[in-house]
Amino acid sequence: MHLAGPSARSFKCTCTREFAQESAYTKHQRSCTKGKKHLFSALSKAKDLLGSVKRPKLDANGGRQVARVSMESLSTQLHRPLPPPLPSDQVNARPSAESSNVHSVLSAAGPALDVPCSSLQGNTPMSTSTLNIGAAPAETDDDSSLAQRRTQRTGVRMPLRYRQLEDVLPQPPPSIPSRAAPLPEFTPSSNPTHAPSLHSTPFRTARNVFGLIRQFFSSVPPTHDPEEATTLEDISSIPTASPADLDSVAEPQGPFHPYPNQSSFKLGNWYWNGGVKSQQSFKDLLDIVGSPDFDPGDVQHTPWDKINSRLGASVDDEGGDEWEDEDVGWRKTPVVIQVPFSRTTAQPDVRPYVAADLYHRPLVSVIREKLANVHDDEHFHYEPYELRWQPSHLPQEVNIQGELYTSPAFMQAHRELQSSPGEAGCDLPRVVAALMFWSDATQLTTFGNAKLWPVYMYFGNESKYRRCRPSCHLGNHVAYFHKLPDSFKDFAGTYTEGKGIGRECTTHCQRELFQAQWRILLDDEFLEAYKHGIVILCCDGIVRRFYPRVFTYSADYPEKVLIATIRQLGGCPCSRCLTPMNMLHHLGTSGDRQQRTTLARSDTSRSQLVATARDIIYTNNLGVDSAAVESILKSHSWVPNNNAFSDTLGPFGFNIFIALVVDLLHEVELGVWQMLLIHLLRILTTLNKDLIHEVDRRYRQVPPFGPATIRRFSSNTSELSNMAARNFEDLLQCSIPVFDGLFPDAQNNVVISLLFTMAHWHGLAKLRMHSDLTLNILDDITTDLGEHFRLFKETVCASYQTHELDREVDARSRRQEREAAKRAENGKGKEKGKGKEKASGKQSRDAPRPRQPRRKKSFNIQTYKFHALGDYVASIRLFGTTDSYSTEPGELEHRTPKGRYQHTDKRAFIHQLTRIERREARLRRIKQRQSQQGSHIEANAIASDPQLHHHIGLSEKTYNEL
Repeated sequence: MHLAGPSARSFKCTCTREFAQESAYTKHQRSCTKGKKHLFSALSKAKDLLGSVKRPKLDANGGRQVARVSMESLSTQLHRPLPPPLPSDQVNARPSAESSNVHSVLSAAGPALDVPCSSLQGNTPMSTSTLNIGAAPAETDDDSSLAQRRTQRTGVRMPLRYRQLEDVLPQPPPSIPSRAAPLPEFTPSSNPTHAPSLHSTPFRTARNVFGLIRQFFSSVPPTHDPEEATTLEDISSIPTASPADLDSVAEPQGPFHPYPNQSSFKLGNWYWNGGVKSQQSFKDLLDIVGSPDFDPGDVQHTPWDKINSRLGASVDDEGGDEWEDEDVGWRKTPVVIQVPFSRTTAQPDVRPYVAADLYHRPLVSVIREKLANVHDDEHFHYEPYELRWQPSHLPQEVNIQGELYTSPAFMQAHRELQSSPGEAGCDLPRVVAALMFWSDATQLTTFGNAKLWPVYMYFGNESKYRRCRPSCHLGNHVAYFHKLPDSFKDFAGTYTEGKGIGRECTTHCQRELFQAQWRILLDDEFLEAYKHGIVILCCDGIVRRFYPRVFTYSADYPEKVLIATIRQLGGCPCSRCLTPMNMLHHLGTSGDRQQRTTLARSDTSRSQLVATARDIIYTNNLGVDSAAVESILKSHSWVPNNNAFSDTLGPFGFNIFIALVVDLLHEVELGVWQMLLIHLLRILTTLNKDLIHEVDRRYRQVPPFGPATIRRFSSNTSELSNMAARNFEDLLQCSIPVFDGLFPDAQNNVVISLLFTMAHWHGLAKLRMHSDLTLNILDDITTDLGEHFRLFKETVCASYQTHELDREVDARSRRQEREAAKRAENGKGKEKGKGKEKASGKQSRDAPRPRQPRRKKSFNIQTYKFHALGDYVASIRLFGTTDSYSTEPGELEHRTPKGRYQHTDKRAFIHQLTRIERREARLRRIKQRQSQQGSHIEANAIASDPQLHHHIGLSEKTYNEL
């Protein structure tokens, strides 16, 4: 740069061009070819000098030897400010000297120096950390990949635009201080029902970085805090390999008993706990047989059948007493029901029928086994607490809902237990063991009729983020229920001269069987523990008394009907309230909210009505569907069956109707949203069939996002074939741009507003953490959602006469064919003709049938699933967020028995499944006593430190999607 005068300045480039404005000069430098060549020449010489320095080698300790550089002199040169811009008459004379200065600095820095071009042109001093001195890679073999030979740049600061907002890493709830500290100032909550105690100030932790505070019921810190064991690795998706806790008790029969040695144990554990055999499972097997401590001679004469029999044995089995100190395994109990034969049958009376042998585990035994597990005990919450948010912009604290052990229901149960009189002469700490049940029938195979009806039990004292991970094995299989066998028809025909007892009585017996199986689970031992508790020595050395409490029961609607002992789709179809069918569409109105409270179901009124109806059936021998029974029970949709939960746990204050929580998967994603989507397709078919192809085309254009957030849609989305709940969730999230503009203008606004409100409601209902503020928003959105649905039905749906889709017609045809085939197997509807008539009948069945005519279909919002949307706010306020008790974990746990089914002989598989379950559990217990093997993920393949801002792996095989 040349100063032309005291007030005027000129800027001259190396290409001899002069500029009066500095901005013009800077802009010219970006495109100046001669200047870039000059800079490139200087960098090329620096690169040659850097390459001539010998690459440092690894020292004996595995660290890198830094190039022999005088750090003090180098730092002096690097931090010395560069001279000011040159006058225009000295520009051509200075580059050589400047380049030599840069070369001297670079040659002294060694090969690890990485100097950006911007640093060569500016006046900002460069530090040694910025230059990344001493980070040269070690010498590697020629067989190593390019990524492994690449220079690892450590300590390089990111650009300022990425450092303006520092990342706030996830944190667990605030931990309890190790020593007494002054309590924070207590601010009373706006909700008076959450007051922990009237006699003492509750213990409160300090605020964490997010403003969260934990408030306990008692005034002293808890003796066991699982949050202390929670680290950043636990709440991140980065796998870690840490040694397991070793059992301090010596095993008299050997550490691998019943396996004779370590090699046989590894092979047995690989077979039973290795999951579905895949390529990764094959690599695990290669690691086992290729390990230096593996001896083929140890497994040559191993009695595998005898060992498998011992591992799967129960107390009731021969030789099963060796596991009695740890668990009693499975029991087999015959289930007997009383079958009523009405006076219209040939032999009216009540006769017992042994329906099935129930395989189940005693619930008290499951609780003891859980609390004896050292690994699970570390994450088991003995005392609940309230999670509160104290932001700086709000005048008072806000309640946070998430886990079950932070919910008002858990706090209320804990408060009632602590305030109740204790056992005589016992001053042990009393703890609530929160039980959460799931049950659902599943198909074990894609083809065939092998079915299983498992009952899973989880503990609400554990975090929902661990319960939803199948690898944690927190889903306890407690029973495998049965339905009425086919032989029941033969039994009924014996006393009815082959006529049977009718559909209504068969359904009644199915309900009786379900309740009888639950009575076996809720046995006298469990009721004794429910009332007086169980004394257990915990893993931390403290003896406590545990009181089991049932909080939630997650099931789909057909199973809720069985649990609540109500009629399916009756006049009052809801399992929680008595709202009549013709009032179900009033979602979000003030009258609907009032009815849910005033018409809540109660066992007080039900028990007397059911007792009267059962007396008519079992004493007077009237039919289950007789007029006398219907006049008593039909108005409130009750059925003449005793409820196992109400009969056994009702005297303790348990309400089964409140425990039947909402089900987001079946009620929303596979319920209301699927119903809305199908009717939108019907309307588009009525408008123009080509619009269906436009919907498919738009969905195909939606790009996927993340590995599991938005999946790529199928080619023909409108067919809705082979879709799970996650697929319907993706369809909802992308529905607005797909359906926008396909309807007339006036109707298009109504449809888009409805889709937006539906997606908004769905997003709020699936939040994993709620506050009182967000719950108020969800309550308002529920009101808006009901209004938008009613507006859509009155304006859009009323303008069209919609009919079934092609897929609906085909599904109805297949359903009718299955029913006809079933009737034919039962001897109904068989052809009585002979000869040519029978041949012609067979040909007519084999010939392709014409498509049936389309039936009219209207949009119906008078359904239970639409009505259930109004219970989500109340359920979250009581039990926490929906992901804690959704049916999704239960559906995911179905993969476990399906995988075990492959190891059975496919005949008496239920008994074999119980033995396989015990083998896997006991093998995991043996493995926990040994040190776990490290992870098989290759080094540096994925991130190993969750505190790092980012990580670049060596390959794309293992990755974390952001």
